[in-house]
Amino acid sequence: MMHRHRPLTNDTDRLILLFVEPEGWDCWILPSEIVELRAEVESPTEDFEFEHNPHGITVWPSWGMGRITVWQGRREGLGRHERPAG
Repeated sequence: MMHRHRPLTNDTDRLILLFVEPEGWDCWILPSEIVELRAEVESPTEDFEFEHNPHGITVWPSWGMGRITVWQGRREGLGRHERPAG
């Protein structure tokens, strides 16, 4: 298996909601924050599929891609980003 890595930067001045499918995992990305998407892939042509929506970004694995994980530095996940009030 090979690995696919892709940085994702919130280059806005507001919180962005990141949805990771098909697991339905989500987190908030702070303004100017950078996270890294990682997944195992079967071939070098496999890549993440993105959908932009009014609330944020949804990322889907392509057909030959394994489970997507979100990293910040050496830590997996962004558990400290709670949903804002309202």
